[in-house]
Amino acid sequence: MSKAVASQTVTQMLDLFENESSCFFASPTGALITKGIRTKVSCEGKIDHWEELPARVSRILQEAKNVANENPIVLGALPFDRYHPIHLFVPNEIVRSAIVPSSSDMKRQQHQSAAYTITPVPSAQQFIACVDSALKLLHDSRLTKVVLSRTLQLRTKYTINVKEMIANLARRNSDGYTFAITIPQPEAGARTLIGASPELLVSRFGNQITVNPLAGSIARSDDPAEDKRRADELFSSYKNRREHAIVIDAVKQALHPLCQQLHVPPAPELIKTSTMWHLSTVMKGVLADANTTSLELAVALHPTPAVCGTPTDKALEAIRDIEPFDRAYYTGMVGWCDSAGDGEWVVTIRCADIQDQLVQLYAGAGIVAESKPMEELAETSAKFQTMLAAMGLVECEAL
Repeated sequence: MSKAVASQTVTQMLDLFENESSCFFASPTGALITKGIRTKVSCEGKIDHWEELPARVSRILQEAKNVANENPIVLGALPFDRYHPIHLFVPNEIVRSAIVPSSSDMKRQQHQSAAYTITPVPSAQQFIACVDSALKLLHDSRLTKVVLSRTLQLRTKYTINVKEMIANLARRNSDGYTFAITIPQPEAGARTLIGASPELLVSRFGNQITVNPLAGSIARSDDPAEDKRRADELFSSYKNRREHAIVIDAVKQALHPLCQQLHVPPAPELIKTSTMWHLSTVMKGVLADANTTSLELAVALHPTPAVCGTPTDKALEAIRDIEPFDRAYYTGMVGWCDSAGDGEWVVTIRCADIQDQLVQLYAGAGIVAESKPMEELAETSAKFQTMLAAMGLVECEAL
């Protein structure tokens, strides 16, 4: 069952959120909350099954449409590594609303870092060593770029207030994409993938598509003059412009066979979040085949060099060898697709994986030949701040 309600604040929308059975997705076009699972989309965790996934989802949505006489959606999360399981489903109920700002949404969890046991994986020094290893590969092989990431594992005796974290993220991220995907764990309780991504992988409405790759980043400053200096530095940085160009070239290559028209601006622009400046390129296209769904486009694009590297196979191999943890859904994609093929898919960054009293945060940085290990470490530390702020943790010594 699907219904639309009048424009609401995030707090009003989240009154409908049930921790064990709901999912939340908000974008500049509006927000939706789902309840329950009507049909789960299975996938065996093999690369070739991803190629079959869009057609399988289209069949499931058509069957759901025939039964319910409405426009159903599939919603969920796909992992970074195609060998890992997906979490996609058709919900029992969908509530949609436009989001309006309200001062009543200005809530913060007030915790001190001491309330958590914080374990960085890898540690700061180990991450620097990881970057050094990647730089050696870049010099000794045909690898052009690789994205390396790290995690913060925060364990607490308190119950994590997921609703409050979602509200804080959505309030600070009104121009981006906020999500909370509940992943049932039959023997271990619910698990929630939560985040505030600034990066649109692809949206499709009718035959019109939009893609917004981000690559090249720098931390913001509270001082306006310093903040502007950093933005100017990023925009003029050869290293960051080159990193961005690698991503744009790969996205163009993936989209050209699927589009009859594709507009790519000649140069990136600057966009900002509450914590970061990014180089951004908004690409718009017209589909060659109006039956191409948003999920099909997302699968064709994933993973972009913005989260993996290039060439993809070499970058994946390097990530598996160097990173000392499993990314799971981090740098995968989150979103929805309806029975008409419309939908929105975002890159799963600025996110955390929450289960019981454990929160695992993720952050990464693109490594190219000009990268400097300490600068890449600083970039990941800045990116952690999105989720730390949502938890009420502004300073964290473990960074």
